[in-house]
Parts: sequence; C-alpha cells; structure tokens
Amino acid sequence: MNIAYCEDEKIQLEYVEQLIKKWADEGNGTVRYFGYGSAKELLFEHPDSFPFDLLFLDIDMDGMDGMALAKEIRKKDKKLPIVFLTNRSEYVFEGYEVGALRYLLKPVEETKLFSLLEEISYALGKERRYLIENVDGETVKIPVDTIYSVEAKGHYICVHTSARDYEYKKNFSEIAEKLTNSQLGQEKEFISTHRSFLVSLAAVERVLRTECILSDGSSVPVSRNAYKSVNEAFIRYYMKSIHSHEN
Repeated sequence: MNIAYCEDEKIQLEYVEQLIKKWADEGNGTVRYFGYGSAKELLFEHPDSFPFDLLFLDIDMDGMDGMALAKEIRKKDKKLPIVFLTNRSEYVFEGYEVGALRYLLKPVEETKLFSLLEEISYALGKERRYLIENVDGETVKIPVDTIYSVEAKGHYICVHTSARDYEYKKNFSEIAEKLTNSQLGQEKEFISTHRSFLVSLAAVERVLRTECILSDGSSVPVSRNAYKSVNEAFIRYYMKSIHSHEN
C-alpha cells in the first residue's frame, strides 16, 4: 500500500511514519511511505497523477494549505482517499467539498490510525484488481486502475502506468483480453486504439483523428479504422462519469 503524508512539521511527519511502519510490521503487508514537507513539493513531484492508495494532509501549512491542496488534487483525481490531520475540528464541514474520507485530530491516536489503515487495506484488497506479471524475473502486481496504456513492442509489451513503465515479454492479445475482461477491468474500461495500442478510457483527455491525448500528457496513436469506435466509447465513458458524479 502506498501512503503519502503532506505536513510542514518534520516531527509530525516522522511520528506518523513511525506509526504506519509499526502497523505494517504487525503483519499488515508492505507499505511504502512518502513524506512531503509542503503542498508545493507534492505537486512538483506529482503534477498530473497521484500514485497513492491513501493521502494524509495537514490543513494548517504555510503557503498552500491542506484544503487548497485537496481541491487541486480533486481536479485530477476524484477517488484518492484523503484524510485530514488537524488541531481544529471546525474544518470538518469544509472537508465535504473535497470528499474527505476522515478527520483525525492531532496528536494522532495509534488505535484510531490503525483502525483507519485496516479499513483502507481491506477496501483495497476487496475492490482493487491487479495484473500479476513476471517482469525481469520478478513477480509484480500492477494495479489496473493505474494503467494509462499498453503498447505492443514485438514479442514484448510496455505497460504505461502512473507510477512507472513495465516492459516485459508478453503476447499483446493476451494482455488485451485480460484488461477488457469485465471482472478485471470493472474499475476502468479499456479499448484498442490501434493494432499495437490499448488505452484506458479513464485516462483519455481528448480524442483526435490520429491520436488520443492522455491525462499525463502522453499520447497514443488512433488508427483510421478505430477512430469512430474510440471516440464513441470515450463519449459514453465521459457521460457515464458525469452521471455518476451527479448522483
């Protein structure tokens, strides 16, 4: 599980990191912790996407505060679980604007933090889908909801995700079948834009005649024969997304 915390007090950053590592060491799986000393630092390192399973935000920070940072994040990521850490309870109602999952008052109590981590871990294990692949002799789990596109490169494929690119030997048709399977791809829909490219509709920003522009700024080619189906699929996905947010 990837957990990030944005906090301008170094002691608080280290304290929460220790608690999270303690929780992980108690048999709760592998946790990667990312600490950021300011909103500016977090946005500089992750300008387009946020490869975290959970994000803790301090509200009272110098410069851009945690609430303003959350609003920036929500412009690009509607689903990332955000938890505010604060000394004051009056922010609770404002948090509804950015879909805050929870508020924890400082100093953070170990039992409350552990309970929250267990809740998130359970939800991820239940809902998240993965590709289990052999990459450079190592078995890796690639979260499906982080995939932007897949490219065929001869006998190899390159899976482009929000965290990194994975290039390994695999039949392109096999990976396409996995990702378009209704069970594995239920969180995102994937479509072929070209005989050598597969793209996540959730990552598409624009569909042009010859290419798709993705949310991370990259692009994938769109063949002449695929343009109509890709454009229609993108419109359906976009309208469905708007409808679900209204509800």
